[in-house]
Amino acid sequence: MSTIYDRLLLLPLFQGMSSADLTALSGTTKFSFQRYEAGKTVVSEGDVCDHLCFLMNGELRVTAEADDHSYTLTETMHAPDILQPERIFGLTQRFTRTFTTLTECNCMMLQKSEVIRLANEYDVFRINLFNVISAQSHHLQRHLWHPQPDTLDQRIVRFIVERSLRPAGAKTLHIKMMRLAHELNDSRLNVSRALNRLQACGLLQLHRGRIEIPALEQLIASI
Repeated sequence: MSTIYDRLLLLPLFQGMSSADLTALSGTTKFSFQRYEAGKTVVSEGDVCDHLCFLMNGELRVTAEADDHSYTLTETMHAPDILQPERIFGLTQRFTRTFTTLTECNCMMLQKSEVIRLANEYDVFRINLFNVISAQSHHLQRHLWHPQPDTLDQRIVRFIVERSLRPAGAKTLHIKMMRLAHELNDSRLNVSRALNRLQACGLLQLHRGRIEIPALEQLIASI
């Protein structure tokens, strides 16, 4: 019981709840736990999101793919975190990214029926849930009002940022140069020159069909 209690304290949905509520909740809520070895898929893009999945420890590789499968972006998720909690409600209740373990990971699952019950019984849990989902909506809406980038370097960075879960950490963009040029509405030569400038500054590394960004926050700060 104390182990579950300690784990709940790490998660944003349970923060701010009283010790009495957490003790009662941990004893009555149907949590399920799963351990994954490195290299295992926890959730695949398109899977039905009928539960909340909490990453309790370890690291996950998160992969997002273009609708036409022409490019992908991968990044890393660190515990503690929640896998796309905004997908449990709404018109399309499916995961839009694939989560694969980089290290051994422990995950805690909470079925949707339990999420609804907790939201009905505990005001703090309900408010935390609303805040998590609302934050995703606010984040997406803000992008529409950002000033348009002035330079090709800025457009490249914005392209990566808009497809990332968070604007920090290591990212890997698997994309052909011609496709990136098409997405940025510029020539392949200009895109290649811009990427090589950023590489010369130590902000990314270019490979055949792949761009490695060690720290996206540094790339953002550079422009």
